[in-house]
Amino acid sequence: MRSAFRTCLQITLALSCLATGARAQSVFLGAVIADDDPSPPLAGAEVAIPALNLEARTDSLGRFLFNDIPKGLFRVVIRRVGYNNITLNARFSGADTLAADFAMIPVAVALDTVSIVGGPTRHGKFLEFEDHRTHGGGAFLTRSDLDKERDRQLGEIVAKLPGVRVNRYGAESSVASSRSIGGVGRGGDSMDRRKGAPRGCYSQIYVDNVRVFSSDPGEALFNINSIPPSTIQGIEYYASREETPIQYASHRAECGTMLIWTRIE
Repeated sequence: MRSAFRTCLQITLALSCLATGARAQSVFLGAVIADDDPSPPLAGAEVAIPALNLEARTDSLGRFLFNDIPKGLFRVVIRRVGYNNITLNARFSGADTLAADFAMIPVAVALDTVSIVGGPTRHGKFLEFEDHRTHGGGAFLTRSDLDKERDRQLGEIVAKLPGVRVNRYGAESSVASSRSIGGVGRGGDSMDRRKGAPRGCYSQIYVDNVRVFSSDPGEALFNINSIPPSTIQGIEYYASREETPIQYASHRAECGTMLIWTRIE
């Protein structure tokens, strides 16, 4: 390893090498390396002479060079992230070349504390729910709304939404539109009729973007009470085709559309 000053104390350098009377000012050159085995050069180290407003950064080989340094005693500071600073006093004659290598001691760097605050994770399907709420046009039930009705069946809860009529037949309930659709009947097969399901315009229903009831004539009705409210994150209902989001606004939306989004634990 090349001869190096391993100190952060102030040291007075009084070296006069390669002296020549023809030079009116001094040259200061050298290299900065790591105090290790091996001793790699440290690129990007800052070498400064504050009193002269001089500053340089070491190249890929750890080298630096200052020209035209006047006669005098000047403080030299060498710094690099991850290493102890070196501070020393160097005396220049104004007519010499001062060459020196400096070995920097590695040190752990204490970084500022960074606080990271995480919000609740929103999965893709919930983003769609929130987007629909933002644009409006329908009726919505959030998780907090459902928690307030935790002792009720889902049919009792959604019956409070505008435009919804919940038809009960036996132990089952199905969602229909409360709007008059000119005598149109959608949904309900012979089995539903025997259970007592009234004629109606039953709304199409999606659960997590999967259609579970299509509102087709003669189709078996979907029992809304088959979904426990505790498993649901959000519900949206659109009473007409006109206000239904375009991806659900087929002819089946004439009797209304209910979108149910289940929770992710």
